[in-house]
Amino acid sequence: MDTDLGLAAGYIETFAGNGKARSTGDGKRAVKAGIPLPHHVALDREEKWLYFAESGSDRVRRIDLLQGTLHNFAGIGETCYSGDEGSCAEAGLYLPLGVAFDSHNNLYICDSGSNRIRKIDHETGIITTVIGTGQHGFNGDGPALDVNLTWPAAITIDREDVLFIADTQAHKVRRYDPKTGMVTTIAGAWTAEDEAREQPLVARNLVVLSGDAIGIDFSDDQGWLMPVCSDGLDMSMYLDDGRPAMEARLYDIVGLAVDAKGDVYVVDKGSNRVRKIDSQTGIISTVAGVCRY
Repeated sequence: MDTDLGLAAGYIETFAGNGKARSTGDGKRAVKAGIPLPHHVALDREEKWLYFAESGSDRVRRIDLLQGTLHNFAGIGETCYSGDEGSCAEAGLYLPLGVAFDSHNNLYICDSGSNRIRKIDHETGIITTVIGTGQHGFNGDGPALDVNLTWPAAITIDREDVLFIADTQAHKVRRYDPKTGMVTTIAGAWTAEDEAREQPLVARNLVVLSGDAIGIDFSDDQGWLMPVCSDGLDMSMYLDDGRPAMEARLYDIVGLAVDAKGDVYVVDKGSNRVRKIDSQTGIISTVAGVCRY
């Protein structure tokens, strides 16, 4: 991208937004516009426009990187689900959070409040629903329009145009193959028993090996981490690095990314970690952060 935005080396400048929580400035300079509750951003394939989900106004807006102006793109500014098979500018969005482009420059949106993934065709501007029934609560895998999503908050797309979705309140990562139209689960083992636990997990019988300002280490007599809660629950299930991702507990997924090898990175805000799902083995690991419950 050869656009010169005038940013001096080593300095940070405001690119868009005036700090006010009211959606304003359509067609005006981006730095003068109000952008309430902006979330994920995506650069189009031609690197001419920067798109972002503005959940405070239930819109997707975009910034012309050459002119520095901001424009409404999708959504009518009302909290609703409407407008499928019509112009995206006349559609209702319901708390959009995640945005991502496929290789054809089609834009996908996590329409989180409606529990759906929606697609805007690059050529026509027509919006459609591609994943989700609108109902919440995990109901298994299957055809995309028969699968429930529960507050999908983030999305990423690999080189083959396969979508990976943070099914956030279902505590799972889902995979959508547009060639087959099928949705499958690739990570997350949250159960009704996990959901029912209202009290924090409190460990007992710790063998303290060392301590510092960060926390303490604890283990069994073989050196393995084996915490046990005060109510008797074995916490080892929550320390799931090196296990299949389908057995992992994911708490509050707020971001996803996929690399050139197809490995998926998961930002799990609820466990203060960034996790990695190996595309070849399906094994999950932690690449950043320390889990603290």
